[in-house]
Amino acid sequence: MRPYKNPLGYRQLRTWQQANEIFELVERIATSFPRRHPTTGQYLTDLKDQIVRSARSVVRNIEEGFARTTTHEYIQFLGYSKGSLEELLGDLEYCLKGNFGETNAVSRGIWLSRGEGKMLHNQITALEEKMGREKRLPREEQARRLLKKQSAKAAEQEKWLSDKIREIRGSKSGH
Repeated sequence: MRPYKNPLGYRQLRTWQQANEIFELVERIATSFPRRHPTTGQYLTDLKDQIVRSARSVVRNIEEGFARTTTHEYIQFLGYSKGSLEELLGDLEYCLKGNFGETNAVSRGIWLSRGEGKMLHNQITALEEKMGREKRLPREEQARRLLKKQSAKAAEQEKWLSDKIREIRGSKSGH
C-alpha cells in the first residue's frame, strides 16, 4: 500500500512557490501593456493572453503532476511546466526588447523564470535518479542510461589508450 501523500504537498515545493510568484507577476505585467505595440501598432491582446496562459500552465502542471500516481507521470508534467516556462521566457524577452510592459517587472520575470527553469531541471533530475535507484525507470530510459554509461566508459578507455601510446612513442623518441 502506498504511503499517504498530502494532496496539497506541492505547495511546499519551492518550484511551485516560485512558479506562483511568476504567475502573479506576469498578471501584473500583462495589465501594464499598452493597448497596441509601440512600433508596429498591432494589438497586444493575444500576447497578453498568451503570457498569462503560459505562466498559469507552469503552476498548474506542477500541481497536476504532483497528484499523479507515478513518479514517471510526475516527471512528464514537470516537463510540461518546463516547456511552458520556456515559452513564457521567450515572450518576456520579446517584451523587454520591444520596451513595453513595466521594464523592471519584465526583467524580474525573466530572472525568476531562468531560476525556475534550473529548479525544475534539478527536480526532474532528482526524481529520475530516485526512479533509477528504485529500479522503476521505464525500459527505454534504463537502456538510454546504460548506453550513456557505456559510451562514457569507452571514451575513458580510449583516452587512457591514447595517453599510453603517446607515452610509449615519447619514450622511444627519447632513446
